[in-house]
Amino acid sequence: MPRDLAGLRRDRAKASDRMNELAAAARGRSMTDDEQRDFDAAAQEVSDLDRQISATEAQEALNSATSISRANAAEIAKLCVDGGVPAMAATLLAEGVGVEDAKKRVTEAGEAKNLVMLARRKDPGIPEDFAATMLAEGKTVADIRSALFDKLVAAEEKTSIRSHPPALEGNAGVTASASSMERELRRAGRIKKDA
Repeated sequence: MPRDLAGLRRDRAKASDRMNELAAAARGRSMTDDEQRDFDAAAQEVSDLDRQISATEAQEALNSATSISRANAAEIAKLCVDGGVPAMAATLLAEGVGVEDAKKRVTEAGEAKNLVMLARRKDPGIPEDFAATMLAEGKTVADIRSALFDKLVAAEEKTSIRSHPPALEGNAGVTASASSMERELRRAGRIKKDA
C-alpha cells in the first residue's frame, strides 16, 4: 500500500539526517567500513524515497486534475439522460471531462443516434447500437456518417435494378402478347368462345 506524502517526506528527512550525522562524525578522517556502509544505505534510502515522493506527487496532481465537483457530475449525468445516452455518463465521469466538453459529446452522440435511426429505415441490418459502438471506439460523427454511407451503398450494390420484368421461361413476352390479343378479340366478339 502506498504511503502518504507527509510520511515519505519524514522518512526522507530522517535518512538525510543520518547521512549528515555520519559525515559529521567522520570529519577530518576517512569513514570506517561500518560508517561507509551506513552512509551508503542512507543515501540509497534517500534516492528511493525521492522517487516515491515524485511518483506520489504526480499521482496527486493527476487525481486533482481529473476530479470534478458533485455539481458538475450531476449536470453531466443530467445531460446524458436528457440527450438519450444515459450509459455515456459513466464514461464521461470516469474521464473527468468538463461540462462544456460533455455537452459537445452528448450532442454528437444524439446526432449519431439519429443518423443510425435514419439509416436503419433503409437497411434494417444496421445494428441499433452502431452509433454507441463507434463513439466508444473514439469515432466522430463524420466517421459514423461515412461508415453508414458505405454500408448503405454496399446494400444498394447488392440490389439489381431492371427496367422491365424478367422473362420467366422461354419467350414470355410473345406468349403474354398473344393471350392479351386473344382476350381482346373475344371481348370484341371477333372470336367465338370455346364451349
